[in-house]
Amino acid sequence: MGKRRVVTSPVAVLAGAALAGGALLGGGGPAAAAARAGEAPACVARVVDEQSQGLIVWLRNGCGRSERVKVVISWGADGPCTALADGQSREWTFRLGSYDRTVTC
Repeated sequence: MGKRRVVTSPVAVLAGAALAGGALLGGGGPAAAAARAGEAPACVARVVDEQSQGLIVWLRNGCGRSERVKVVISWGADGPCTALADGQSREWTFRLGSYDRTVTC
């Protein structure tokens, strides 16, 4: 049986707050673009499961809106940029590398 971990990050909470603040204030420009390309918000749940067939990453969007996300893998190919509707989940299997983070795209 593999090792399973739920990945959470205070950075994700801060990035989500920055995105929400920018949306409420009508923020745009380079700072808003940088925030959008950062860590995925905490409302995107992440489960990383190391199995014999590879690394399985499961994401579920609970943000109340669609989110475009990408799984970043260290020492391997990243996942594709994927749109997840609110309530939608998706699973990827990576044969090489280790989970680094989930970002918006």
